[in-house]
Order: sequence, then C-alpha cells, then structure tokens
Amino acid sequence: MNKRVRNGVLGVMLLAFIGFPLVNPGQYALQVGVMVFYFALSGTAWTVAGGFTGLFSLGQAAFVGMGAYGSTLLFMHAGLSPWFGIFGGMVAAGLLAILIGYPVFRFGLRDDHFALVTIAFGYVLYEVANGLPGLTGGSQGLSLPLISKSTVWSMQYGPRSDYFLALCLWAVAVVTAVMVGRSRIGLLMKAVRDDEPAAVRIGVETRRVKLIAFVVSAGLSAMAGTLYAQTYLFFDPSSLMSISVSVQIVLMAVFGGMTSPFGATLGALILVPLDQWLANALPQSLAGLNFVLYGLVLILLMRYMPKGLLGFVKDRWAR
Repeated sequence: MNKRVRNGVLGVMLLAFIGFPLVNPGQYALQVGVMVFYFALSGTAWTVAGGFTGLFSLGQAAFVGMGAYGSTLLFMHAGLSPWFGIFGGMVAAGLLAILIGYPVFRFGLRDDHFALVTIAFGYVLYEVANGLPGLTGGSQGLSLPLISKSTVWSMQYGPRSDYFLALCLWAVAVVTAVMVGRSRIGLLMKAVRDDEPAAVRIGVETRRVKLIAFVVSAGLSAMAGTLYAQTYLFFDPSSLMSISVSVQIVLMAVFGGMTSPFGATLGALILVPLDQWLANALPQSLAGLNFVLYGLVLILLMRYMPKGLLGFVKDRWAR
C-alpha cells in the first residue's frame, strides 16, 4: 500500500473518530467508543514490546493496573490531580518493568520463557492487589470520589468529554509508537525481533534494546490504566489485572497486525463492539463464552494469519 493511500485512510479514520460524538450517538455508544480507545491504547503499548521487539508479554495487564492504582491513590490520599498522577503511574510501571526485565534479559530468557515469566509476575501482582484491602480495596475494588462539579483538575467531565479524553490519550500512544518505530532504537528493536543472534554479532546491545522497549510499553500501558479509572470511577484487580485482560490486549494487536502501530486500533475497532454485542446477546448460562472465542481467534490468527489484518491487506495489495 503506497504512502498516499495509507495517509488518506488514516485521515478519514481520524475525522470519523472526531465526528462520532458530534452526531449524538447516545451514552452507551460513547462508552463503547471509550472502551475501543482503551483497548487500542493498551494494544498499541503492547505492540512496542511484542510487535516491534518480539517480547511476547502475557502480563501486560499488570502495568495497566499500576497506572490505575498509582494515579487513583495519589488523587485520593495526596489530592494530586490525575493529570499529574498519570505520570506517577507511568513511572511506577516503568520501574516495575525494569525490576522484571533486567534480570530476565540478563539471564537470556526469551520467547516462551519470557512469556511465562510475565504471566507469573502478572499473577503475583494480581494477588498482591487482592491481598491489600487497606490500600487497594482488595477484591472489593476502589471507587473514586465523584466530583459534583466537573473540573479540569479532577479529570471527570462526562460521557462526551471522556470520549475525547480517550481519543487524545490514544493519539499520544500511537504517535509515540510511530516515533519509536521510525527512530534508531526502533530499527534496533526490529533487528532483535527478526534475528537476535545476528543482531548480537553486529554489535547490538540486545539486552538494553529489549529493556527500553519493555519500559516504554509498560509506561504507555499505565496511561491506559489511568484512563480506565477516571472514566469508570471504579475498578478492581479482576477488571484490570487478570490474565484474561492481558489476553484481550494481546488479541487486539495480533488481530489487527502486531508489527504496525495502527494494528491494535484496527483490532479494537472490530473486536470491542463484537465483544459488547456477544455479552448482551448470550444468555446468562453461556456467560464467559466470549473469552473462549477470544482464545480460539488468537490461535487461528497465529496459525493462519500471523501478520494480522493489516499484514494480510498489505500482502494482497502488493500482489
């Protein structure tokens, strides 16, 4: 696909995103739109590590939870605006990524072993959040104080403004991913992904490159956590930090095309509305079937369409 066509498609999509709330779609549709951008943001963050660098993390939801808890606790106990707390959550997630990533990369764990380590750390943090009711609310979750009068300081506005907030944070993540992908470090990330032994032979510091990718991915994921907390004003470990959330995040990127900064956005545009429809259409006796379908879709994608929808379209266009 040539550059002019691609930019034209992206321009039309952006105009559609901006114009959507202006046609009065209703509160439910706006909430679905926020959820689309939440998963698009989370999936784009995962793409920096998983798509650009080949770090198939399955514990990404832990970083999302760090962002939500970090900004919320600073808001509730220190009175710090979420606009500043969001950076606190990102720093906390970045430090956690260093704590996890440095020893993992130092000892050369890759591929399946790296995925298993991220699952384990994600599960540990999930249990820690559940086991500290005095700080995190435990399994009962945290409810943010509702500010009666919406202010810029509180980051609480209303359905339409929440949609535009989600749109802006998504745009920050996509622009960051694009800039990283086009930078020198982005080229090194892709070299590590495509052939790590060859990258080592030509002098690439692969451990440093992978750690940078992991930290950037964690920070952007934390930003998604703050978005979720401030939009829904309630969250618990199950809604943000469970393995099923991590799988959903990965699926968005893999479905759309995990090597592209826009792949997760395409995946979220298709899968989030589909998930909402299934959740409402399925009877109570079949609750949870949507997660089974997620797993099946992920398996089929990795087997028959490893480059995702964007990769499939790009290959067809080239032919």
